Amino acid sequence: MSFLSCDGSEYTLQGPAGGDDITGLSPDPAHYQLLSKLGKGFNNLSQVSMAWHIPTGQLVAVKQTNLDECTEEELLQLMNEVLLSRLFRHPNLLTSRLVFCSSCQLWVLTPLMAYGSADALLRTYFPDGMSESLIAYLLYGVLKALEYLHRMGYVHRGVKASHILLSEEGRVYLSGLHSIYSMMRDGKRMRAVFDMPHHSPALLPWLSPELLRQ
Repeated sequence: MSFLSCDGSEYTLQGPAGGDDITGLSPDPAHYQLLSKLGKGFNNLSQVSMAWHIPTGQLVAVKQTNLDECTEEELLQLMNEVLLSRLFRHPNLLTSRLVFCSSCQLWVLTPLMAYGSADALLRTYFPDGMSESLIAYLLYGVLKALEYLHRMGYVHRGVKASHILLSEEGRVYLSGLHSIYSMMRDGKRMRAVFDMPHHSPALLPWLSPELLRQ
């Protein structure tokens, strides 16, 4: 897990298909001014903020995680999420575009999702529920991302409203890569998953019936 060490190391990734590219930004915390808090993530261990990249004036989303507060299992989940971001490329999948360490804090930068999550949209603008057309539009983007993940041999065990994001351009993104699980074992594709995501009881309401029946 050397990439999680606090040595100032960083890597950048190629831009996503279809825009929202932030790979040209600098991996220096001094170049970012943290603005409003957007929420928490990763079992409430991470804080997500909107940030201004001072040299370019670009707005981005920054997820900061104190590695000293993470258990070994949580560090493995972070490592898995970052490494999978190198593997996956899909216009409806939100992957980490710029990652670096500073003072034992892991900084993960992604494009800013101007319209936030489906969960925030429901609570703020649609207290009586979304229209059928909006639901269909959001789910179409999610299903495209899931289709891609399934072809790659992975299942996403955290599909929920807070992991469905909408960019300023109206593109739907599925996030939450730390909930992804590989269906490949010993070079063979499994037909069933017999593993519960113990790390987050908050995911239980969102698990499929067939998984809960185990």
